Amino acid sequence: ETDGPINILVLGGSQGAHVFSEIIPQSLGLLPAELRRRLRVTQQARPEDVDATEASFRLHDVWCEIATFFADVPERLATTHLLIGRSGASTVAEVLTVGRPSILVPYPYAADDHQAFNAHAVADAGAGWLMPQSAFAPPALAARLESLFSLPATLEKAAAAARAVGRADAVVGLADMVSNLLPSSGESISRGTAA
Repeated sequence: ETDGPINILVLGGSQGAHVFSEIIPQSLGLLPAELRRRLRVTQQARPEDVDATEASFRLHDVWCEIATFFADVPERLATTHLLIGRSGASTVAEVLTVGRPSILVPYPYAADDHQAFNAHAVADAGAGWLMPQSAFAPPALAARLESLFSLPATLEKAAAAARAVGRADAVVGLADMVSNLLPSSGESISRGTAA
């Protein structure tokens, strides 16, 4: 669809991400007015950033809903056209399971740079795009978004790739693996004590 609303969900991890509150409204402000009017942005923000973030979106004439927490993330994710977020394990698992394209901005100080690894895996699968925080600037993000929104087939292809690699049964698989590692009810666990 080339004239309907475009839903963007912005998640910054459990604490929100201050950089998203600064960069995303400015980036959207650089988009053409006809595109900005179609945007519906739902963004998680830190408590101290909520008012300023909302004011910045309004300044750029972009509809937004800003909150510190959303209890219905799965439902919002299911109706979004694009997620912009960090690339922690939970976020990546959710976006792939639901089959939504994403722009992932790894937290640069994550232990062992695991968020960059996660984001690279999503990008390599064709399910999204990695933007290092050092390159996460209004002109770069605006250019990426304008390109994606002007070619909806690109987003559809990434959504299909996300669905293809997402594992809705991952929890069941993990539970089965743990269960198989535990001794059966008739066995006892060896304590390794010497006689």
